[in-house]
Amino acid sequence: MIANVIKTQVKFVKLPHYVDSPANLTYSTEYAACFDICAALDRPMTIAPGQHCMVPTAIKTAAEAPLWFRINSRSGLAAKNGIIAIGGIIDNDYRGEWKVILLNTTSGDYAHDYVIEPGDKIAQVELPFPYRAEFVEVSEAEFESLKTGRGEGGFGSSGR
Repeated sequence: MIANVIKTQVKFVKLPHYVDSPANLTYSTEYAACFDICAALDRPMTIAPGQHCMVPTAIKTAAEAPLWFRINSRSGLAAKNGIIAIGGIIDNDYRGEWKVILLNTTSGDYAHDYVIEPGDKIAQVELPFPYRAEFVEVSEAEFESLKTGRGEGGFGSSGR
């Protein structure tokens, strides 16, 4: 049995440091639960064992209320390299750049640096079931008209 999905429009803008990747903001298969998100880097970034970093994506989004996004690890990246995404909800009213927090979980005999290349897939993102995103690129002016009280405040901006 195949459940019916509800397609919902997600407006987005690309920031100047956006790195073009055909995988970005795309579902890899017809029935994929998540879409991919890619690194917007101008040069490779290294994550040492036990370290974490925030990887920019150079996108800002506005989804229809009350939807939110959940950032998830990519199973292959976790299984093959020990790299996982942490801290993963993007609230509906957040209008800042998406940044993905990645953690290198390798240790002991298996410890190794991991290098993220510009445009690499770094995480997969889901909307609450049964929603599926349809991305619509908009101008910066249109995006500005979608402001919220929260705006670009993220990563601990609401207090401890």
